[in-house]
Amino acid sequence: MQFCGWQRAAFSSILALVMKVLLVLAVTLASVACNKSSEAKPAPTKPVATTRFEIAVTDEGFKPDDVKVPAATPITLVFTRKTDQTCAKEVVLTVGGKKIQKALPLGTPVEIAATFPTAGKLSYACSMDMIKATLTVQ
Repeated sequence: MQFCGWQRAAFSSILALVMKVLLVLAVTLASVACNKSSEAKPAPTKPVATTRFEIAVTDEGFKPDDVKVPAATPITLVFTRKTDQTCAKEVVLTVGGKKIQKALPLGTPVEIAATFPTAGKLSYACSMDMIKATLTVQ
């Protein structure tokens, strides 16, 4: 097929326009594809499960008086005062250099969440430091 001068110019212009449209379409599609992958929602994180350790406050003190807990693992100590015949109406312990003091209302569980990074023995006591017990971090 033979083109004359004006037909060749028209064909070249149309071809250039089609190429530009295809280029814009390709860039748009690539952009949408890239945005979809970057907007992908991360997998939901599961809440960290903690192990609970029940500690009763009785007229004999903290029971058990030595609680074995894992090192470098989130735990929850749950203190429940079961008697009014005790001075242990508060518990005091130090976790990571921070002193924690919590009231222990009669019959109400009180939770203290903690993670002990290294093995060793830690003590906790009533606010008068008369009734004591230990945590053995393993």
